[in-house]
Amino acid sequence: MIKIAIVDDHQLFSEGLSSLLSTMEFVSISGLYENGSLFLEQLPDQAPDLVLMDIDMPVMNGIVTAENALKILPELKIIMLSMHNDYPAVTTSLRTGIHGFLIKNTSKEELRSAIETVMSGEQYFSKEVTDLLVRKFQSPNIHQPVNLTPREQEILACICDGSSTQEIAHQLFISANTVETHRKNLLVKTGCKNSVGLVRFALDNELIQPKK
Repeated sequence: MIKIAIVDDHQLFSEGLSSLLSTMEFVSISGLYENGSLFLEQLPDQAPDLVLMDIDMPVMNGIVTAENALKILPELKIIMLSMHNDYPAVTTSLRTGIHGFLIKNTSKEELRSAIETVMSGEQYFSKEVTDLLVRKFQSPNIHQPVNLTPREQEILACICDGSSTQEIAHQLFISANTVETHRKNLLVKTGCKNSVGLVRFALDNELIQPKK
């Protein structure tokens, strides 16, 4: 069972989300909290596996809460929730180390997929958020700080070598689906549209050296 906490100041939304999650056979609700401060007080004792957290809350917003929660419980998975795909909110949230970002009008199917993806160790962003990030990073030749995991760096190097998904999977002893998940995360983080853009981004940001 995955223990999930919900942090949102809108009671009706929290209760509705809790009711929806209760229909998922692999989920148990560890608690509902109306602000980040209350959540942090209970975090050491409740120790949920994952938290679904609103960004805009009184007392302590989701971004500050996420930063502090990960200091208390580094293995905690965090998926941010928002009514809007606001660019500053998304990028600021990403810098805290969150694992996913969903718009509140998400479907049950996407919510399930996001939970499963994040708990498997990957990141999940709703399509609206992915599209927003891609639109905002239209110039891959501009140096941009990116925080890539060791595995993402390996995948990026393989892409820059011209390896196909199947070839990368064979080289790294992982599944093709896992390769595609990492490729999608790379596109989100770099703002590129395709593999060609990833190669340009890697060269422009000196993540790889051009071949001589």
